[in-house]
Amino acid sequence: MRRSVSLLAVMICATAVACAQSEAGLREYFEGKTVVARLDLPASKTGVDIYPETTPPLNFPEYGRRLKQFGIAIRRNEPVTITKVRVNPKSIEFQLGEADLGGGGDGASPDVYVAADKSPRERKLERDVETETDSDRKEKMQRELDDLRQQRSREDARLRAALAQMSALRQESERQRASNGGSRFNLMFPNGVPARALNPDYVISALKQWVDFDEERSQPTTSVEPAPAAGLRKGMSESELQRIFGDPIKREPSTMGDLHVEVLTFRKDGSTLEATLVEGVLVRFNQWSD
Repeated sequence: MRRSVSLLAVMICATAVACAQSEAGLREYFEGKTVVARLDLPASKTGVDIYPETTPPLNFPEYGRRLKQFGIAIRRNEPVTITKVRVNPKSIEFQLGEADLGGGGDGASPDVYVAADKSPRERKLERDVETETDSDRKEKMQRELDDLRQQRSREDARLRAALAQMSALRQESERQRASNGGSRFNLMFPNGVPARALNPDYVISALKQWVDFDEERSQPTTSVEPAPAAGLRKGMSESELQRIFGDPIKREPSTMGDLHVEVLTFRKDGSTLEATLVEGVLVRFNQWSD
């Protein structure tokens, strides 16, 4: 009887270990937990790639490029919830702060530029000017043809400017949407996810440099985002921002298409505000405690 009980205990223990070493086991253990990110996370579904069995495990130049390209979705020392764990053939995804970041491309359609068409009159003049023998008539036709070509060139420029503006506004909209969403860590295994990685202890060890799993330290009471300053809203001008926060401590100008973009950093009363202005209008802001 004792032997039967011991055998049953061993079987139950083995079953529990097998359950823990699976995607379902990882999801049950991690999903819904609040953790604290120890570094800024990019506002992109690409997230941060960690190679736990490579030295160094994090490619810092690539990490910096993603931050610069996509902006920040989750700030360092900010509590965030693990919303989904997914095991792929060569990676384990830990999605943070967003229900499902998806696994494909960004889904944005590429911009297609269509040049202004030649008018029937321009096409006819191009044919006729080649065959015209009268010099006066030919000169008059050539002047008209040149005028039509310049007109078409101006229309081309107008179309390019409109397309650039639409593209810039769409990119900013996508950037803002992503920054309000989440990010993720990807544990990368180029030769395939090994069985030993499907274990909570392995995962915690692999991410401990970048994620604080301590539940007590993960509570929001230790890292609360400051409430937005009174009157802070999208659509403000730089002068309105300065009336609230004073002069910016840093300016980062850039362009998106034909649009002028500036990222202004303000510091006041122990908090920092990062404000993105497009053509002098506030379109996005992030505020955090120093």
